[in-house]
Amino acid sequence: MTGILVIDALARFKGRRYSTFDVVGAGPRVVAGVLESLGYNVLLLSYEKLLENKQVARNYPVVLISIMSQDIGALRRIRELIKRYNSQAKIIVGGPGSYDYETILEKGLADLVIIGEGEIPLQKLFGEKGPETINEPEELAKIPALAYRDRGSIRVTGPSIHTPKDILDKLRPWTKIWLSYDKPWFLRIYVETIRGCSNFVRPRLSILGCVHCNICVKGPLNARLKCPANIPPGCGFCSVPALFGPPRSRSIESIVSEIEELIANGAERIVLSAPDFLDYMREELVYPQPLTDPCNPPPNYEAIEKLLSRLHEIEEIKHGKVKIFIENIKACLVDVKVARIFGRYLKGTPIHIGLETGDKEYNELIGKPADPVKVVLACRILRSHGLRPYVYLMYGLPYQGFKTYRKTLTIIKKLGEAGVEKITLYKYTPLPRTAFQNLKPQIEKYRDIIAAIKRRIQRFNYSRKKDLLNKSVEAYLILNKENMKWYGYPVMHGPTIFIRDRLEESMDGARALVKIVGISSRYVWGKVIRMIARYR
Repeated sequence: MTGILVIDALARFKGRRYSTFDVVGAGPRVVAGVLESLGYNVLLLSYEKLLENKQVARNYPVVLISIMSQDIGALRRIRELIKRYNSQAKIIVGGPGSYDYETILEKGLADLVIIGEGEIPLQKLFGEKGPETINEPEELAKIPALAYRDRGSIRVTGPSIHTPKDILDKLRPWTKIWLSYDKPWFLRIYVETIRGCSNFVRPRLSILGCVHCNICVKGPLNARLKCPANIPPGCGFCSVPALFGPPRSRSIESIVSEIEELIANGAERIVLSAPDFLDYMREELVYPQPLTDPCNPPPNYEAIEKLLSRLHEIEEIKHGKVKIFIENIKACLVDVKVARIFGRYLKGTPIHIGLETGDKEYNELIGKPADPVKVVLACRILRSHGLRPYVYLMYGLPYQGFKTYRKTLTIIKKLGEAGVEKITLYKYTPLPRTAFQNLKPQIEKYRDIIAAIKRRIQRFNYSRKKDLLNKSVEAYLILNKENMKWYGYPVMHGPTIFIRDRLEESMDGARALVKIVGISSRYVWGKVIRMIARYR
């Protein structure tokens, strides 16, 4: 059977990562799993693994590459490498960056782009006729959600197809992570629990054509799917609702089965991936309507507890060898009942909440369901139950004026009083398929107050790291062979640790107890106290 190579190039930018070095996204593993289920000889490699094993490209006539919009530079490098070793190889691109298909195809970086969710297009593309379909434009025209060049023009067969919930449950993502990634035990492996987002509120800016009908805020759930002004759903800067639609949760059985296989193949850190983990099975509470309200109804407490409880029946999780994390949640769904469940199963783990600005009215204007008062309250509740709240803020957003920036400055102190452990400040970047895709960052006019916010957040994060000074944490020791420096990645997540010891190369990947001996606003320094485990 034909061999297919899948490359995980997510967040590799021009050819290297600049942060989140320990993250493995769920998408490439899903793609590899779909192809393997169709009977193909599949190999999934990280971008770095491909560079280490360049000649592997000779063995695969078809290569699928998963990218984000900012990864065009990495895509170009992969294409050059593949063509050097296998000039006849067909290159297919997918992932969040697939909506830049015009750029990808015009630059000759791929033969084919799968737009959006890949399950159905992949099954049709590699089904009965197999890879030969790639060379037959008349057959490609019958497959949904593809973009390709045909006689000098770019053809698009249709928009992204949202994969039905029952298909998501039947798929078995790739779990042989020891073949795909170096030192899989230290990586945060993302396991998809929910596809899609419940925030179908739109930005209410007149420049976008908003007619202020309020359907997306107060209308029936089904009516919120479409906007009279064709404004994409969700926060103005985010493409998730437009790309993936309303939430579809995977069954407990499919999630547990995947995690058990990952653990058997070396995983020790699992992230239950979702745009908002509190959306898990919330769509069941409004069925048969789609879940298009970000804050109502409340969470499906029973389903969330069943999932977390079932996961903690797995021996390695029960005894603490394997850690389970969640990431993003919306503050409007947080209450004491949620915090109790999280405290029971996830104590000590970070939980991320997007606030973006300290101005409630502005957040509503850009489609963000984040009332600063509710965010502060949610952080206080979570902290009181043993969780570690992290909060996101943004700058440079369209029409983010002085009033909004001043309120953001003010909210930082309140977040600290609520027990927030870390604040991350992002610069707004326009993304395809978002309401703000044509609106540039507005920074120059507000440079001074943005600088003041940056300084205050730096002081905030520095003060929080003081709590770590002279404490010991478990961390994975990783040698960066480019600069021959050692880093520690905390098992329970947290700031990257710069290791001050001179260590033997054989300790690369070991799990150790590390004492924090120095801090800055972004990083900490540590010394190894003792080894806990070494890995082959």
